[in-house]
Amino acid sequence: MHVQFRLNDEPVESHIAGHETLLAVLRDKLGVTEVKYGCGEGACGACVVLVDGKPLASCLTLCASVENADIMTVKAPDPSGLWALLQDRFAAHEAAQCGFCSPGLLASCFALIQRGEKLTRQQIREALSGHICRCTGYHHIVDAVEEVMTLWPVMS
Repeated sequence: MHVQFRLNDEPVESHIAGHETLLAVLRDKLGVTEVKYGCGEGACGACVVLVDGKPLASCLTLCASVENADIMTVKAPDPSGLWALLQDRFAAHEAAQCGFCSPGLLASCFALIQRGEKLTRQQIREALSGHICRCTGYHHIVDAVEEVMTLWPVMS
């Protein structure tokens, strides 16, 4: 089977088996190491990527299902500067420690902020509930996202 999609604004083609997940193709065939293998069950969020702007667990997504999709990771070009702002605020708030969960978490935060809604701390927590971070306790993550939500409309 053959699949085509755009990865971080670049066209990609790959031969795949019908059962291969997007995570397996990204990491094993395309060398995209920023997408992490965490649990393999869609419960930890480490493998989240944006598929047509929506966060999806790549460990549960069949690669064949992303034919002609636009896939983004934290290494995607972003002329708007949102990836850089998120990474900067995560660092400033010490919201990333070991870094294993960060790429998937940042992808979900990117999509959340792109929606343009002002959310409460509880709503941010609920929106990110599909992510497991064993290092930070989430308080710093919510602080970082909350700050980006206040800065982002001003910067864009």
